[in-house]
Amino acid sequence: MGSSSLKREILGIALLLFSVFLAGAFGALALAQARAPVSVEASVGVVGRILASPLVWFFGWPAAILIPLVPAVHALRLFGRLASDTDRSWMIFFAGVVVLLPVALALSIAPPPPGLPSLGAGLWGEFVASWWRGWFGSFGAWIVVALAGSVLMAATLAWNPVRALIGHRPLAAAAVVVADAPEVPAKRRRKRDAEADASDPSAAGGELGGN
Repeated sequence: MGSSSLKREILGIALLLFSVFLAGAFGALALAQARAPVSVEASVGVVGRILASPLVWFFGWPAAILIPLVPAVHALRLFGRLASDTDRSWMIFFAGVVVLLPVALALSIAPPPPGLPSLGAGLWGEFVASWWRGWFGSFGAWIVVALAGSVLMAATLAWNPVRALIGHRPLAAAAVVVADAPEVPAKRRRKRDAEADASDPSAAGGELGGN
């Protein structure tokens, strides 16, 4: 195994195990917040708490649990299980969902009491949603979310949800009839035949002999 291949293998292993560790940190933090007899430090240590808690506080739970998928997808490409273009598309897609999902949740659910973080939308979702409401109103903010989500899916997954909703009817192919030879108007055809007869000596001799 060459040096570059070894580096790819080591990086892939590190990214995959990091995604597993981060997912475990989110799981331990969720159980601890649910009052289960689980200690985050005992499960994933101080590093796990430092990684998981700020992400949940900033993005909210639904988006935070998608974050481990980003390094996991890149690890699959390093292992040769995904093509480079596919890996990049899925990484951008999951990153975009992590950014956009909290905003959609903040528009859907009631805001938390002042001073308390939103477990569903996080600080990011509440901030962007309030900003978009101020600029576009509640309905307009949903239009902006739909626009951003459609652009994200069209750019990464090559799928347009708006087109899927309104349907797509291919244009009917026009029937084209190809003739063996182009049709020549009768007047032009007679003129062409007369010119051919005038330039043909045999035709001229035949006419003189007949006379």
